[in-house]
Amino acid sequence: MTRVALVSWLGRLAADELGAVLRRRPDALGAPPPDDLVQLAARLTARTGVDEVVAGLPLPAVQILEALGGGGSLEALGGGGRSPVPLPELADRLGVAADDPALDATLQVLLQRALVWPSEDDTALFTAAQLPAPSGHDDFEPVPPAPSLRPADRTRVRDAAVQAATLLLERLPVLLDAAAARPLSRQRSGEVAVRERRRLAFTTGLDEPTVALLADLAVAARLLGPDGVRFVPTLAYDEWADRAPADRLARLLTQWWSGEPLRRVVVKALHELPPDTAVADVVSLAPLVRWTAPLQTRTLDDLGSVVAGIVDEAALLGVCAAGALSPLGRALAEGRGVAEVAERLLPAAPPADALHVRGVGSVIVSDDTDLLDSLVADGTLAALKLRRVAPTVAGSALSPVDTLAALRAAGYRPARDAGPGPVRLHRARVDHARRPPARSTVDPGELAARLLVPTQRKPDPLELIRQRAPQLGAEQAQLLATAVEDGSPVWIRYVDAHGRASERVIDNAHLSGSTIDAWCRLRRDDRAFTLDKIVAVAPVRV
Repeated sequence: MTRVALVSWLGRLAADELGAVLRRRPDALGAPPPDDLVQLAARLTARTGVDEVVAGLPLPAVQILEALGGGGSLEALGGGGRSPVPLPELADRLGVAADDPALDATLQVLLQRALVWPSEDDTALFTAAQLPAPSGHDDFEPVPPAPSLRPADRTRVRDAAVQAATLLLERLPVLLDAAAARPLSRQRSGEVAVRERRRLAFTTGLDEPTVALLADLAVAARLLGPDGVRFVPTLAYDEWADRAPADRLARLLTQWWSGEPLRRVVVKALHELPPDTAVADVVSLAPLVRWTAPLQTRTLDDLGSVVAGIVDEAALLGVCAAGALSPLGRALAEGRGVAEVAERLLPAAPPADALHVRGVGSVIVSDDTDLLDSLVADGTLAALKLRRVAPTVAGSALSPVDTLAALRAAGYRPARDAGPGPVRLHRARVDHARRPPARSTVDPGELAARLLVPTQRKPDPLELIRQRAPQLGAEQAQLLATAVEDGSPVWIRYVDAHGRASERVIDNAHLSGSTIDAWCRLRRDDRAFTLDKIVAVAPVRV
C-alpha cells in the first residue's frame, strides 16, 4: 500500500511544498504532465527516476535508505519495502536518537525528493527505493569530512585559469589541423586510438594526457567526427573556429561538464569549500567526494587518484587552479552562463593581419563567370556553402565527389578535373549534431496548484468507468465506482494482455486515466488494472 500512502501524503502537502518536490524531481514532469496525484505518484516511484535521484544523494541520505531497506537488492517501489518502518526503529538501526536534529534534517532531504514519505499518523516511513544494508556497520555520518585547506589568492587563481583557458584555445586547433592532414584511427569504443594520441603528442609537442583530453573534448563537442573508421574535423569545427574565444571555450567546458558524472561531484565539492580557501592536498578531497556521492564512488578503490586526475583536467581547462575553483569553475557549479564569464576574463582577440584562410573541401573552376555567379546564388546548392575565392574560382565546403553529385542533382553538367588539383583537407561528410534532451516546460508551482484542486484531480468515478469500461453493466460499474470513492474492497475478474483471466480482490482503488491503481490481495502489491480489461465486478464474499 506504499503508493496509496504516497498519494495521501502528496494530497496533504501545501501547494508550495508540492512545488518544491516537483522542482527536485524533474523526471516526473515529462510531457504530458501528470493529470492527478495518482499519476504523479506513479512517476515519482518509477524505477529509472528513483535510481537516478538516489545516485546523487550524499552519504547520510543513503544510510537512511539502507536502514529502511535492511537488506536485499536495490529495487524500486513494488519490489519490496511495503511495510512502513517506525521512526524509533529507524533511529535504532542508525544508532541515533529519534529526535536527533541531524536525522530530521536528512529525512527532509529525502522527503523533498519524495524518496520517503510518512504514514497517515506520521509515526512511520515508507520508501520509494530500497538499498541493501551495507556490509559491516557504518555509523550515521551527517557531517561531511573536511579536506586539508590553505589560503587561496583569488587574483592568482583567476590569472592562472585565464592562462590555461587561453592555452587550451591555442592547442586544440593545432591538434585538429594535424587530424585534418592525417585522419585519426577510431577505436570501437568511439574514442581516438591510443597510438594516434601518441602520434599527436609527438607531432604537436603536447604531453599525452593533454592530447587525450583535447581529443575527447573535440569528439564530444562534434569538432571531430567519424568518417568510416577514422576521425576527421567536421564542418562544425570551421563554424566553431569562427566564433568568439568566449563562445569557443564555453562549448568545450560545457561538454566536459556534461561528461563523466564524477567531474561534477569534484567541482561542486571544491565549490563548497570556505571562501578564499584551496585544498592543500588534492588527495584529501577524496573523503569529501565519497561522502558527497557514495553510490558513484563505492566501487572505486583508489578514489584519491581519480579525484587528482579530474582536478588535473579541470586545471588544464581553466576550471580550477592551485586547488581552488576559478570564476569559470564557479559558473559551472552554480549553473550560470559560462560564455558570459569567459567573455569578461579572456583577453580581446588581437586584430588579424591582412591574410584570410578559408578551409574548402574542393574548388569549382570555370572561365564562365556568369555561370559561377548563378551557382553561388542557386539556393538548391546551399549545402555546398559556395564562396567566391577568385573571379573564376568558387570554393565548396564538400569533397569533389559530393560537390559533383550536388551539381548534377541540381541540373548542371560539371566535368571532373583530372589534374592533381588542390590539396584537400579532410572533413567529415556528415556532422551528426547531438540534440540535447528536451527539458520540461512545466512550471512546478503551477502544476502543484492544479494537482491539489480536487475538482481537477478527481473526475466523477462512475462517469469515467462507464466511458472506459462499457463492458460492465450498470450495477457492476456502480460497485467499482463505490470502491474508488470510499476505498472499500471489491472483487474483480481481470483479463490481461495475453488473454489470461484471474480473480482479484482489490483495496484502496484510485482512478488514473484509463486504469485503476489499487492494492491487490492476490499479489500483495500495488497493481494497475486497465478498465477495459475488467470483465466482472462483485462484492467481496465474507
